[in-house]
Amino acid sequence: MFPITTYVPLLMYAIFVGTLIGIIGIGGGVLLLPFLLYLNFTIQQAVAVTLFLSAVPNTLPALYMYYKEGFFLIKPSIVTALGTIIGVIIGGYVGSKELIPKIYIYRFYTAFLLILSIYMFFYYC
Repeated sequence: MFPITTYVPLLMYAIFVGTLIGIIGIGGGVLLLPFLLYLNFTIQQAVAVTLFLSAVPNTLPALYMYYKEGFFLIKPSIVTALGTIIGVIIGGYVGSKELIPKIYIYRFYTAFLLILSIYMFFYYC
């Protein structure tokens, strides 16, 4: 489906994203998804790739390092996981069934990133 030349930049960018995931805990949805869209993945394909990465490969190595240093809090993590499981089931159904037109998904995603960026800039910088 994608030419082999697509996979080299994807691998290079994935290494960059993986590094940032380990440093600041942000990755798939914010950094990788826009790049996948740039490579002509559909929104559903890009979401599926980022969900796959969120399942295990992006999290366990860094989580173990944070755990060793005493930063991992199990109870808030379990509560958050339960909430996101419910949300992912709802969002996965809505997204995979294309119940919301793609243009609205792109607009929401763009607005979300813009608002988050402005907040982060003025609150933390």
